[in-house]
Amino acid sequence: MTPDAAPDVAVMPDAPTVVEPLSVQSLGVQGFVLQRGHDIVMTAPLYTRQSELDVTLNVPITPDTAAIDSHLAGVNLDEVRAIVSGHAHYDHFIDVPHILSRAPNASTITNLTGRHILAALAPDRAASCTSAPASPTIDRTRVVAMDDPFDNHVDYTNCPSQIPAGSDGHATWLQVNPHVRVMGFCSQHPAQVGGVYHFGAGSIDSDQCDLPPAAAGWLEGQTLAYVIDFLDDLGYPAFRVFYQDAPTNAPIGDVPQAILADKPVDLALLCVGSYDVVTNQPTDIIANVQPRFALSGHWEDFFQPVDTTPEPIPLLNVNTYVARAEAALPPPNDAPLTVEGEQTDKRHVLAQPGMHLIVPPRIMR
Repeated sequence: MTPDAAPDVAVMPDAPTVVEPLSVQSLGVQGFVLQRGHDIVMTAPLYTRQSELDVTLNVPITPDTAAIDSHLAGVNLDEVRAIVSGHAHYDHFIDVPHILSRAPNASTITNLTGRHILAALAPDRAASCTSAPASPTIDRTRVVAMDDPFDNHVDYTNCPSQIPAGSDGHATWLQVNPHVRVMGFCSQHPAQVGGVYHFGAGSIDSDQCDLPPAAAGWLEGQTLAYVIDFLDDLGYPAFRVFYQDAPTNAPIGDVPQAILADKPVDLALLCVGSYDVVTNQPTDIIANVQPRFALSGHWEDFFQPVDTTPEPIPLLNVNTYVARAEAALPPPNDAPLTVEGEQTDKRHVLAQPGMHLIVPPRIMR
């Protein structure tokens, strides 16, 4: 290097390392777009809406493909690597097949029930299926059942009674690509109505020939929570995201401290719906994962049309939930969260459909 040349920062030991932030977009209900560089992980949104009366009467429901396409128009679907769902209820899973058809490089991360449901779209459906093949077709290799006992990616530390037959309960990371990995954690779905009536309980235990015709046919299966890691070029987690799509009674749904020891959680994506029928949430889950920031979704009444101003789920006290979350997350001694282009000292945000956020790298002290 000549005396007049600029210093080569790459070889200077004291040069600061620039860490790309994590971009987050709320899609409404419990859908989020998480993007770092050219890697996107999407948690399953819901744009297909049906009235509460039609759901109660078991009226057939089909995906609203026009609404899905319209609301995802700003997302680079070619860069979506995974679509994550913690259970297979229709409000978390019915739109996934159409999104997969538009996101050619994505797989869906689900449970065994979800895999059995999407077998109805496999190009090699069972010969015994007599109905006309559905569209779009989804290759079986694009559907990952995290709780498959023969290829298990679910940690059962906090609920050993849920370990499926044929599995020792030992989990391995699912490597989505060189920059994304995912691990599941056994969780649970509470009864939705007064803690008594449980809609869509149970599992589907064999490959289906057809998608469920009505909302009640989309059974939940094994409910899961997830840790999603965005990895740097050396394979170390640069950003860690915790995701749940159902609140639970601790410690079910918690992440074991042995998993959290190597990397703290940067962002927790939490579920508001039915928090009032479980114990001490979101306080307990925040205490467990101790995130730098938290974003809470699934508070909207999804029986409303998708393009109306969202209202809370009837009888759900969202303000109490927010107060608990804010009390559990005092202002940070860290770089601030950016919400809609403005920095905020809040660590918890109630997700609004369409909201954009930037999670900064952790300040190393």
